[in-house]
Amino acid sequence: MARSLEEKLDHLKKTLGHLPDVVFKKMDVGQTGIHVVMVYLSGIANTGIINEQIVKPLILTGIRENHSQVNLEKIKEELIQQTAFTIGMKEGADLEACVIEVLSGNTCLLIEGTDEVFFASTGQFPSRSVDEPSTETLVRGPREGFIEDLESNLAMVRRHIKDLSFKIDKMTIGRRSSRKLAILYISDIANPELVQEVKRRVETIDVDDASDTGIIEQWIEEHSWSPFPQIQASERSDKAINALMSGRVVIMLDGTPFVLIAPMTFWMLAQSPEDYYERFPLGTFFRMLRLMALFIATFLPSLYVALISFHPGLIPPELVMSIVASREGIPFPVFVEALIMELSLEILREASLRLPKGIGQVIGIVGGLVIGQAAVEAAVVSAFLIIVVGLTAIASFASPQYSGSIGIRLLRFPIMMIAGIYGLYGVILAFICLGVHMVQIKSFGVPYMSPLAPFRLRDQQDTFIRAPFKYLKKRPMMLKTQDETQSNRKRK
Repeated sequence: MARSLEEKLDHLKKTLGHLPDVVFKKMDVGQTGIHVVMVYLSGIANTGIINEQIVKPLILTGIRENHSQVNLEKIKEELIQQTAFTIGMKEGADLEACVIEVLSGNTCLLIEGTDEVFFASTGQFPSRSVDEPSTETLVRGPREGFIEDLESNLAMVRRHIKDLSFKIDKMTIGRRSSRKLAILYISDIANPELVQEVKRRVETIDVDDASDTGIIEQWIEEHSWSPFPQIQASERSDKAINALMSGRVVIMLDGTPFVLIAPMTFWMLAQSPEDYYERFPLGTFFRMLRLMALFIATFLPSLYVALISFHPGLIPPELVMSIVASREGIPFPVFVEALIMELSLEILREASLRLPKGIGQVIGIVGGLVIGQAAVEAAVVSAFLIIVVGLTAIASFASPQYSGSIGIRLLRFPIMMIAGIYGLYGVILAFICLGVHMVQIKSFGVPYMSPLAPFRLRDQQDTFIRAPFKYLKKRPMMLKTQDETQSNRKRK
């Protein structure tokens, strides 16, 4: 049985009537005598759009029949034709959906004599302009980064992917916030099993509010206790587009500029879009340099502790004499000395991030120089350790992915502790344990160390090295894409 307009209006007033900015506006459609009720929040709905694109066309509609003669189907057609604003029509008296749409800034229209509900997108929210990503800067490449508005981000990707197979599946997450989420993929490239698995995991998210994709990442990753990220986070549009073209899935969330790219492998920690924008010798060199920096950031302090404490015979005699001279008067063991400096560096780095932007950079540089110099003069730490810690800090910033560098910074401390107990044997043991752990990790069914373990020769052309584009004809085998060919160009 159809509910009357007054019954639907009473239900919405009981649900939304306590809100101070809710508006219930009742009006007639032209001269028909049929009533239409608009419900919206004046605080977040654009009243100018409502008046110009909805109210005015309804008042000036060309329908002149009276209430008893007018056809309701004709009214619905006129609503769509006369209203310049796009209105999405939903079948049935879905008043609960109407509540969600109103709270989202949209306008709900109830027509007398019908159960159908109309929704108009009238929300207006403050948003910043498109700018270069602050966490992933490039020398050469697009300066376009995602922002906090989901629709703008989708338009940014759609602008560059003009493909009928490009799919966008939208849903809402958060029991109280009802944030919009979009899953992006190219249907004739991406593995259907991968797409379904991503959707299944996202649908299991049960939180009051997911304010950032980092919460989604922690919900859908397989190994929550691992220090390594299993889903790549990025705010670069070109990185997301390249991921879609390779057969991966991208997750976007309204309210954050960071998108998620799945699946992910370890080698993506050392890969940057700039590798593809420069000629292949340069791209390969920079990629190898980042991999070396990842090793230095993880193991250099531990190697220093192990060699000085247990294996000084492996160091050249001249260098040993220099290190011993610099450590003269130091009251702490090498491990404690290194731990003090590493903790001080992390505290200084965290403090510089929390301070205002202009002050934070100055405090980070000046504070590091002053504290380091004072510590050496006070014979708290050795000058050689300052060099080791400085190289470690610089190497940790070489990773294009911030979350990846955080995991490496975390690993330094347990490896240093093992090195302080077992020496070089402990460092080797830690290296083996890390390798075993990374081989066991999977990201949406893709081995984390792929294509090295398991070894796939074809995929090696875009792992350690970046081969010339004329050789990059196939998409990665590990992704099991439907369309493996990405270039049909034959070498002359």
